[in-house]
Amino acid sequence: MILVRNLRLLLNGSKRLLGLSVLVLLVACTPKVRVLRAPGDKAPTEKKETTTEKEDVAIPEEEETVDFNRIALLLPFELNKANQHAPSAADIKRSALALDFYQGFKVGLDALSAEGANFKLNVLDTRDDPGENARIAKLDDVQDAALVVGPVYPKEIQVFGFNAQLDQTLQISPLAASMPSEFNFSNLVTMTAPLPVHVHALATHIANQYKQGDVVIFYKTPDEASKQLLGPLQTEIRKLKNGNIQVVEVEDEESLESRVHLAGKNLVVLATTNKYEISPILAQLRRLQEELSYNIQLFGHPSWSKLGFDAEDGLAAFDTRITTSYYIDKSATDVRRFDQQYQSEFGIAPTEFAYKGYDAAYYFGSLLVKYGPDYRLHLEDTGYKGLHNTFKWEYNAAWGYVNHAIAILQYGSSGFRPIN
Repeated sequence: MILVRNLRLLLNGSKRLLGLSVLVLLVACTPKVRVLRAPGDKAPTEKKETTTEKEDVAIPEEEETVDFNRIALLLPFELNKANQHAPSAADIKRSALALDFYQGFKVGLDALSAEGANFKLNVLDTRDDPGENARIAKLDDVQDAALVVGPVYPKEIQVFGFNAQLDQTLQISPLAASMPSEFNFSNLVTMTAPLPVHVHALATHIANQYKQGDVVIFYKTPDEASKQLLGPLQTEIRKLKNGNIQVVEVEDEESLESRVHLAGKNLVVLATTNKYEISPILAQLRRLQEELSYNIQLFGHPSWSKLGFDAEDGLAAFDTRITTSYYIDKSATDVRRFDQQYQSEFGIAPTEFAYKGYDAAYYFGSLLVKYGPDYRLHLEDTGYKGLHNTFKWEYNAAWGYVNHAIAILQYGSSGFRPIN
């Protein structure tokens, strides 16, 4: 657990080393919680509580309101593995995801604090360890929280949720794209849309693009990413049009050339995430379109946004489209403002985890401020378009709230950008 008030974790080069050293020291020596306050509020005088005080002193009514704004943030810093006196590059790398998310989260709460809100943020190191998650699940810092954000890894989510049994307190899964039915916690909130949500969105988009005379071509490759996407996608497409879509499967250059249509559009779905597999297939598609005049539109895997394509790959010529549950518009005013603030405060540019942290803090913090104890009742009717994430929740009594906000990205001269 660490103090978070006014903590500056500087995380690049020597600044990263300094930030991690401070963090290790705080975790080791400071098990108290501070309040994030609006600018201008006077800092309370620190006082170590005694057992008698905890039992006998009445809590003022206004303090109860603040107490409801307790947030537990559970992240895998793995500081137990770090050298407390001289953190190494390996220590920094191991903690980077958690540090970036935490810093973005802090900026989000600071933005609400500037508007007059108050929060008590308790940060706990889950250590990426099931045993540690089982232990901290029972702590008062978790059990008394109004909102729990984390853990982030599937094995941690499972162990923590089973042991915490929070019921009415929401447990936010901020990063894992796992299907929430793997956990079956009715209070779980899955921020990152799982693959079945992408499948439905992509199937709907392809079905809307399809016209009589077109053909949908599934290019099968042996990797796991392809298998996980193509099978469910084919089933979903057939359901949407009651089987009235022509769908074929190909596995190599020869079978592709035998199944493409000269009349109509060839809607090719390629779901591998292996660039070595993708490159020769793209070369073949370019030849079919440029030399033989086949009309081809390409659909890829959501992970393509991170594969670093360039103009020579030719994705723009196919109007290549993918699904995504997040997108950062670096030209947007709010994003630029956040980038400048983050750079100024922490000395480095924000990563995607910092953006995710900000959106989580600002969205759920806003719900706490506006609705208090009833905040969980307003997820489905309170959408959000943030710096990085868009939220549109659907609730299932067995596995909680799942984000169904999916955008379609199309590849152009500046990479993948939203079309809707």
